[in-house]
Amino acid sequence: MYCIDASVLTNSVIEEEDHHKFSRGLMERIREEEITVVVPEIAMAEIASAIARGTNDPQKALRFLKELRQLPNFLFIPIDRELSESSSKVAAKYMLRGCDAVYVGVASLFNSKLITLDVEQRKKTPPHINVASPQEELESLGEQ
Repeated sequence: MYCIDASVLTNSVIEEEDHHKFSRGLMERIREEEITVVVPEIAMAEIASAIARGTNDPQKALRFLKELRQLPNFLFIPIDRELSESSSKVAAKYMLRGCDAVYVGVASLFNSKLITLDVEQRKKTPPHINVASPQEELESLGEQ
């Protein structure tokens, strides 16, 4: 099971970005093997903004979000009081940015591996959370 950060989901769509082939490759693997992915609901606004701004194509962003919502193995996690409080504690203790702490909170809640391209998030994620970049994860799965 994975918790995938908006940076990876966005990167899988924008072909001109660095690391695109790894993000795209991991997304293809997830679809093929129907690996469960948990994503906090806040990711949707982050993804919409990043794709629309990165491609200058708001419709592309909205199409991707619609496709993402239709994937049966993607679970979108609402931000309830429990997740909000645990994420707030993680943000304060590890000095993570707010949304980054929510992804860590979701990964912790679901005991899932956090996949992100955010270097600061990876460095500051608590040690009990397994974290990797898409490239590292593909390598661990035997792909190069």
